[in-house]
Amino acid sequence: MILAVFSPGVVQVWEGLLTLFFFPLCVLLAWVADRRLLFYKYMHKKYRTDKNRGIIIETEGEHPKGIEMDGKMMNSHFLDGNLVTMDGKEVDESRKEMIRILKDLKQKHPEKDLDQLVEMANYYALSHQQKSRAFYRIQATRMMTGAGNILKKHAAEQAKKSTSLHEVQADEHEEFISKVYFDPCSYQCLENCGAVLLTVVRKGGDMSKTLYVDYKTEDGSANAGADYEFTEGTVVLKSGETQKEFSVGIIDDDIFEEDEHFFVRLSNLRVVETEEPAELTIWHTKAILTSLVVATVTILDDDHAGIFTFE
Repeated sequence: MILAVFSPGVVQVWEGLLTLFFFPLCVLLAWVADRRLLFYKYMHKKYRTDKNRGIIIETEGEHPKGIEMDGKMMNSHFLDGNLVTMDGKEVDESRKEMIRILKDLKQKHPEKDLDQLVEMANYYALSHQQKSRAFYRIQATRMMTGAGNILKKHAAEQAKKSTSLHEVQADEHEEFISKVYFDPCSYQCLENCGAVLLTVVRKGGDMSKTLYVDYKTEDGSANAGADYEFTEGTVVLKSGETQKEFSVGIIDDDIFEEDEHFFVRLSNLRVVETEEPAELTIWHTKAILTSLVVATVTILDDDHAGIFTFE
């Protein structure tokens, strides 16, 4: 209207000042509407309950029965300082819905305690319920101030708590577990050495127990019977012993070959309380084989390929 009626094609000073005056006026009207002041307090609200989620949803409309002029519900009562607007049947449905959510979470996460399940149920209800205008205003304010999304922040905190709890539990459990492995897990020997010694190590856990672990050679580029002697047996780590050695024979020949290798694998770890043979087949959860259960043995050839000369 300013550009088309009062001064076509020209913006005058008073027109600019009038436009500027409308900015705070619009902000004031928005604040009055948000605070429900003046005539807004007489625009009554009515409530309906979402039966699927047990949520009270506020809507604006005509003057409903049972609502006073100040917007409060008539014949309602206060519980712990909060206005209760649902009848007994709706409260029961909400309680049943919460119990159902807790049961589902308990089946999915049996390791969590009641407080954690209740917190997860509250987060589930918050993320699935219909959001009010106030919720989105709070979210927008948090995003503008850099506080972030409240739902994503809650999920990140829960993930961090869960990770920390698992790390603490893992540290506590590892203190009571004996770990058995090769140390080192890579060996080199000359073809004429006769035999190579391999070392099995026990670390941590109850050192008073006796451990039995089987070992067996496996072919690589080197073959059993031609390059080394096939070997299998059982290593016994008695009470107080932290390591034990065993040997694998190496076969020497006069044939020039490239360096070859074979493997030795640990398996069938057992923990026994006594030396009785009947106890040897009992598995025990306080001893484990680590990832270093396969040792690699490299045989270095000591034969040369010969010398070619001209006569």
